[in-house]
Amino acid sequence: MLGILRRIWGDGASGQVARKRMQFVLMHDRIDITPDVMEAVKNDIIKVLSRYMEIEGGSVKVDLEQGKDFMALISNVQVKRVYRNAASG
Repeated sequence: MLGILRRIWGDGASGQVARKRMQFVLMHDRIDITPDVMEAVKNDIIKVLSRYMEIEGGSVKVDLEQGKDFMALISNVQVKRVYRNAASG
């Protein structure tokens, strides 16, 4: 989450920073996702991916990113290895 905040706030004029902060607050208000729900989404992603690959659980990051005309769920997962026979099991 810290990474997205840095990308949103970054370096810039105070007016631009304030505008980006307001967009971030409005985005979260509009989609109404609580930290508990975001944690549940993260845990579900870990559960599903773990069926197909060995992942570093502590490395999983899940963020929301607002574009001009879209909302994106961004997930960053460190993969140790892929299970070759996962699709058949």
